[in-house]
Amino acid sequence: MDILQIMKREDPKKVSDKGRGSTDRKSRRTDAKREKLRQQSIARRTMSMDPPAGNGAEKKGRKASRKSAGGSFVIKKWKVYLVLAVLVIALAGYCGMQIKVYISRITDIKLTDEGYEHAKMFKKAEVIDGIDVSEHQDKEIKWEKVKTSGADFVFIRAGYRTADKGELKTDAKFEEHIQDAEKAGLMVGAYIYSQALDSKEAVEEADYLLELVKDYDITMPLVIDYELYDGGRLSDKIKAGEMPVASSYHDVVQAFCSRVEEAGYESAVYANMDMLTNYMDASLLDDSENIWLARYNSTADLDAGYRFWQCSDSARVGGYDGKVDHDFWYMEPGKVYQTRAAGKGKDKNRRSVGDCRVYFDKDSYKLKKFRAVPKLSVSDSDGPLRKNADYVVSFANNTGSGTGLAIIRGIGVYKDWIAVPFNIE
Repeated sequence: MDILQIMKREDPKKVSDKGRGSTDRKSRRTDAKREKLRQQSIARRTMSMDPPAGNGAEKKGRKASRKSAGGSFVIKKWKVYLVLAVLVIALAGYCGMQIKVYISRITDIKLTDEGYEHAKMFKKAEVIDGIDVSEHQDKEIKWEKVKTSGADFVFIRAGYRTADKGELKTDAKFEEHIQDAEKAGLMVGAYIYSQALDSKEAVEEADYLLELVKDYDITMPLVIDYELYDGGRLSDKIKAGEMPVASSYHDVVQAFCSRVEEAGYESAVYANMDMLTNYMDASLLDDSENIWLARYNSTADLDAGYRFWQCSDSARVGGYDGKVDHDFWYMEPGKVYQTRAAGKGKDKNRRSVGDCRVYFDKDSYKLKKFRAVPKLSVSDSDGPLRKNADYVVSFANNTGSGTGLAIIRGIGVYKDWIAVPFNIE
């Protein structure tokens, strides 16, 4: 055997011991790793089961914060519900009020010209219904119902001269009537019950009436109610023979009308059939004044150009539990009616609204709050006119479907009346 091979051989025992040592070292390292991993696992379990005090405080703080936020949310929801409840109550109240107003305006009583025969001269005219009132209508008047019942205008007694001593007094219901009638959309005029014995007293009555109406929107004439009162001062003077001719009566009413017209208002003379035929000459008076005839009959039968007719003193109208006077006003579309109220400048320099053109913003209109109120404009060759400076406008026959009327009156540098029809659906 080669000696070198012998030298390279090792002792089997030594070889065996050497391998066993290497294995032991590996085993110890593996056990150490396992122990380390076991310790780490124990540490993690311990951490998850028993968190540090600081982390617990933070969690409690977050929980308290969430609880606080939840309480705030509850308060906010309560406020929202409260607001919604208030809105619902308010809406219900508003709806209830509107229903109440709607019902309060509905009436089965309608003013109508049925049973009356109008004169042939009014064949082309539109008939406008109205009433006149005084303190003798001592019950409450619901003017909205009056309007929806068909009354488009009202003459309201503003004052009177006593038949015995001749004192001037104010009608106890004047302010209440005129304020409420204006709000309801009626055209408004006023009158004074006269017992004037001469022109001087007539002017005094005109001034008294002008003072009473100065703060109101008067769209109808101011009227002298000239009639006899049995046993009164005017009747006694006539019986004494101190007013023998028609000119005496004409002088009185014309003095009143001139004073009213000078102040910028339209004027009219109210009298019954007896006064207009036996004391005055209506066929002459109508050349200078608007006549309001009182005759309780199915026909007027006055041979004169009257503008108004009081046909009854016992009419019924929606909104009033009692009797009222019923009146007709005649307006022919397309016809120009002369105004006598003074304006700016001399009459010859004033322009007639009859020469102007009227434009409506729609072809037809719907009823809103029981009325149709069109928007319109008025123009002449120089351009648009100014509302309430060059003209005023009122509406009639506008509470139901059919044909309504826009009644335009010139003021300022314009004059005259015209009635222009419009369609209501």
